[in-house]
Amino acid sequence: MKLKDLQLLVPDLKLVSNPTWPEEILAISSLGSLVPNSIVFVRNAKFYQLLSAVLPEATSLRIGAIVDEKFFNLATGAVRADFEQLAWVATSPNVALSLTTLSRPFYDRKLGSLNTQVDGRQMGTTQIDPSAYISQNVFIGDHVTIGPDVQILPGSVILPHSEIGAGTTIFPNVSIYPYTKIGRNCRIHAGTTIGSDGFGYTFHQGQHLKIWHSGGVVIHDDVEIGSNCSIDMGTFSPTIIGQGTRVDNLVQIAHNVRIGRGCILCGQSGVAGSAILEDYVVLGGRAAIGPDAHLGSGTQVAGGAKVNEGAIWPAGSKLGGHPAKDLKEWMKGVAYVRSMSLKEKSKE
Repeated sequence: MKLKDLQLLVPDLKLVSNPTWPEEILAISSLGSLVPNSIVFVRNAKFYQLLSAVLPEATSLRIGAIVDEKFFNLATGAVRADFEQLAWVATSPNVALSLTTLSRPFYDRKLGSLNTQVDGRQMGTTQIDPSAYISQNVFIGDHVTIGPDVQILPGSVILPHSEIGAGTTIFPNVSIYPYTKIGRNCRIHAGTTIGSDGFGYTFHQGQHLKIWHSGGVVIHDDVEIGSNCSIDMGTFSPTIIGQGTRVDNLVQIAHNVRIGRGCILCGQSGVAGSAILEDYVVLGGRAAIGPDAHLGSGTQVAGGAKVNEGAIWPAGSKLGGHPAKDLKEWMKGVAYVRSMSLKEKSKE
């Protein structure tokens, strides 16, 4: 796709830097995971700061940007100079809508033509180690790689371009979407879905327009995921679960989430889009982590607690309540309310 193709899809784009950029644009990147010859989106100062932090890499990878028109027009000095280092820059009066519109053709390019009808074993395109155990009634897609001593039990579906590392067990009726990478010695229990579309939409003219996700999922070694969990693929870069993490039954992990090493997610907990859980975080049952929240290493969240959107908690925090706060502070509040309730009852 060339710059002129972008303008055909999004007519209100204005090319303001290197408008004759000749190279093919291959993908959309998130600012945390850049790929060569791709687009990034800059809505405001927050996204500019993320871009600024990776600017040398963005320059070397020939990254172009679609920038909010008002933000770009107000930019001066160093900010404008940073944009000029990119391969090309276009402005948009509605960056969210531009992202939504352009997500579809890049999704189609990566996933739209995948063969999901014919088993890759019939096509001769899979790589399955001879020691792997594949039960009857298992579908294995095109260009799937399965390592030594893997076990895949009946009813499971492994869609194209996925990888399963040595010693991993996939229990019955697990669905693994394209571009999922599962490490060594993992256990994925029955009914779980990995790599389904992220729940991302842009509201425009009375409609919820779909943001087409193509980022995949990466699950590192020695991860165990309980039954009937749902792990969404990232928007343009993978959702990630770190080594040694344990996920209980009925857990939801949304798009672009990054979970570190050795975390524990208890039953019915949920992690919303783009949240970050550093190493050894523990979520109690039915705990909820809002979008873009960041929990430092070793943070513990009590069962039923709700961490607000965008909240940042340092390493070792212990949280409870709704909205979540320091656990001791929350417990004092609960004790106070209880004591006041008892006083009111004693007056009756």
